[in-house]
Amino acid sequence: MRHVSLYRKWRPRTFDAVVGQEPVVRTLRRAIETDRVAHAYLFSGPRGTGKTSTAKVLAMGLNCEKGPTPEPDGTCESCRAIVNNSSMDVLEMDAASNRGIDEIRELRDRVNLAPAQGRMKVYIIDEVHMLTTEAFNALLKMLEEPPEHVVFVLATTEKHKVLPTIISRCQSFDFRRPGVSLLSEKLREISEAEGIEVEPAALTLIAREGRGSFRDAEGLLDQLASFVDGPITAARVRELLGSAGSEALLETAQALYERRAADALRVVDRLQNEGKDLSRFVGELVAHLRRLMLLPHAPEIALAEVGGEERAGLEEQAGRIPTAEVVRMIESLGDSLSRAKRGGDPKLELELTFLKLARDYAEPSVDALLGRLETLEKAVANGATVAAVPAAPSRAEEAESENAQQDTPAEAATPEVTLHAGEDRGDGKPEEAVPGHDPEREAGRDETVGAVVAQWGRVIQDLKDRKQALTATVFAEGVPSSFQDGVLEIAFPKDSDFYAKEAGKPRHGEALGEILERRLGVRPRLEFRIAGADGPVSAGSPSTKTPLEGANDFASPPSPRPSRDIPEVAPETAPEPEAETPRRGTPDGVDEAPMPEAEDEPRAEAGERAGADDTIRDSREVFAIAQELFGPDGGLTGDKQNGDD
Repeated sequence: MRHVSLYRKWRPRTFDAVVGQEPVVRTLRRAIETDRVAHAYLFSGPRGTGKTSTAKVLAMGLNCEKGPTPEPDGTCESCRAIVNNSSMDVLEMDAASNRGIDEIRELRDRVNLAPAQGRMKVYIIDEVHMLTTEAFNALLKMLEEPPEHVVFVLATTEKHKVLPTIISRCQSFDFRRPGVSLLSEKLREISEAEGIEVEPAALTLIAREGRGSFRDAEGLLDQLASFVDGPITAARVRELLGSAGSEALLETAQALYERRAADALRVVDRLQNEGKDLSRFVGELVAHLRRLMLLPHAPEIALAEVGGEERAGLEEQAGRIPTAEVVRMIESLGDSLSRAKRGGDPKLELELTFLKLARDYAEPSVDALLGRLETLEKAVANGATVAAVPAAPSRAEEAESENAQQDTPAEAATPEVTLHAGEDRGDGKPEEAVPGHDPEREAGRDETVGAVVAQWGRVIQDLKDRKQALTATVFAEGVPSSFQDGVLEIAFPKDSDFYAKEAGKPRHGEALGEILERRLGVRPRLEFRIAGADGPVSAGSPSTKTPLEGANDFASPPSPRPSRDIPEVAPETAPEPEAETPRRGTPDGVDEAPMPEAEDEPRAEAGERAGADDTIRDSREVFAIAQELFGPDGGLTGDKQNGDD
């Protein structure tokens, strides 16, 4: 006698034999009993869950000689014809190979014909989502006004591809994917009835490999029955499937957690030499790590697909490896599997991933790189020598530091950036003092100032984005040098008393405080000092320079040095001076009373240098012009207030 595949032999013939779909079965039973059978049904769900089999059981119940009945006997002529696919009243059509409008037109011509033997004509259209748009439109008309003796059953694995107009004219049923335990029980029932000796662990592996499909699991059991001489064991199942086994998964996960890269790489090499599929191994390892991740939080979910012989090792390893480490491994392995599927070498991708996991190789983020670059540029611009800035910590280091941070004293922390100043260069002359370094304060410098320094460039940019260009220009000259007890000290270079005093104005401090609070989560109290000064600069007067007498509260900044790129003009070739340009602020070009000599000298010198080149080479020139026009308090000078321009 010819052998019949197990999945064909064990197809459901009654509603009781449909496993795992109780809501669907109950609804169809009641519909037949109460004579409320709809004219169209839509069965959707994963493959191998019993959609087509349920449709045939429905057709048997409608056309059984003892029916309509929810319990077809399966022995009458109509039921046997439906089981053997020879019934004239039950037509099964595969829409994947008959997807055009011509096939649907032929079906439309046959719909109006009366049943040949039974009471109802049942049309089962499998994979209905494969129909073309024209075919769907032709089918839609039949679903709207079908004859009374016709029932349509549409089956699909991709319900979202079916037109909404089709779905709205059908009663829709979603078939659920069975769990591993339900599949194992069904396989045990089949193996006992067929006389196949199978270990419980092997049944679990087969059910897991079935991935929620009765047809796939039953087909694999049939294949193993032919492959194995004797009882089917878990080892035989792994041999047929090319599976790595739970021992290799436990060994690999432990090696990666303990940073033993060599041991993890040896596992990969051994599996390849044994002919194992490395892509399959990655998938099994990810599934194993998923169970480790879920076990401490939802053990019933993690152990749902695990046999009794595997639980002990899984629970023991879950107690040793932290969840954060497991999540890190899953993310890295997922990327490796994606690259392998796109055509990469699976072994190379796996080896690279294992090395990254074991050695904490990680690419720093773009924000971290920008922060480090801005810190170095700021230090170099102020004439400082900069020590190596440590790279951004990896996610694993961050996770470990969170636990160790409470036990680490703040005094032991090392600043991220060290600005060397005041040291002997070897010729008896000390280095010039620079912002960010004070020998007396360096020992007590808090490590959090490194975070402020790393963000300083972003803070200045935020001020510019908020249209606070003046505030941004002031604080761009300084560098955070200390951050302790809620006090942030900003150091300015020498000859920058103007910026230090301007920074002390409330409006500038308020704008900076808002940005710092948004970026750092705290709003520190601000203090300012000049490099080399003994104490902080107050908001009223710098400690290193005395304000000049007069209406101007600030000393005029020194004129910038001429650019080295512009050659000086020889006296004999210098052009003749042009007519004197009337001064701004007087209507007829008549000079007003001269300013005091102490104030005119620096301005005259600046004017002579600016006359040769109108280019502004230093931001301090902007403040000099602003003070000349508006005065130290931001108001117009006497000329401007009178309307003279």
